[in-house]
Amino acid sequence: MFYLLLTILANVAIFMAFRSFSKYSIKTFPAIITNYGVCVITGILYTGFGHVTNQLDTSANWFYMAMALGVVFVSTFYLMARTTQLRGVSVASVASKMSLAIPVVFSLFILQLGTNDLDTWNYIGIILAFVAILLVSRKKSSIHSKKQPLTLSYIALPLAVFFLGGVIDTSLNYANHHFVTASTESVFPIFIFAFAFIIGLTIALIQGIKFRWKDILGGIYLGVPNYFSIYFQLKALSAFDNNGAILYPSLNIGIIIVSTLAAVILFREKLSKVNWLGVGLAVIVILLLSHQEILKSI
Repeated sequence: MFYLLLTILANVAIFMAFRSFSKYSIKTFPAIITNYGVCVITGILYTGFGHVTNQLDTSANWFYMAMALGVVFVSTFYLMARTTQLRGVSVASVASKMSLAIPVVFSLFILQLGTNDLDTWNYIGIILAFVAILLVSRKKSSIHSKKQPLTLSYIALPLAVFFLGGVIDTSLNYANHHFVTASTESVFPIFIFAFAFIIGLTIALIQGIKFRWKDILGGIYLGVPNYFSIYFQLKALSAFDNNGAILYPSLNIGIIIVSTLAAVILFREKLSKVNWLGVGLAVIVILLLSHQEILKSI
């Protein structure tokens, strides 16, 4: 539970960073590229350069997985930014959070880890997690806003965010179960971000994207928690015996509760009754998902 809490806090810090981007007119793509470079530096400083070089094995399966995930990370961040710009924050938010369906299904039916330990209350909690996410993410539409038909071109971006977000979590779950060891747990994220940085920087150079000082500062602010969000997620997966069916609903619900409360307190964001209902349901979901651990500690 300790690493789950740290993962939640790291992800909420990322949310706060993105919220500050619009406030200070920070350009998303240059900040994201800078963030990947900062993730690499943060990981090396935390892990130690000697340990990174000792564990580096370009023939290892985790190295190739890190290379592939670097591509997916850049693509997902870019598509999330485009979805936010073209379809709105709530659409992007729901698409990214609902992507937990993919690692949950993967964990239950492919990896089949810890499924014997799940009881009826756990399964009810998993189902209610999706309901809570929808309730918290629901926003009032403006009276002047036009209703868009659900054509393939309209839903393509949110679907891509949904799919790629699920691919990231599923890949981390799979890699942590099969390839990543205790000695490479802190090194694996470094190379994911290193490949993402190389790809992102190459795109920026080709497109002639300029980096302003405030974009770089925004990237630094984003990069530190971003590295730890992946590192702590791997630690949390290990602590949960790689059971993504329990971890990912708990993680997403925890992020929703903490980030929603932070938005209310720090950004004076107003929630509707439906949103508050979702927050209350999210608390119930956490209790349902973790009731076995709670009963053990009583």
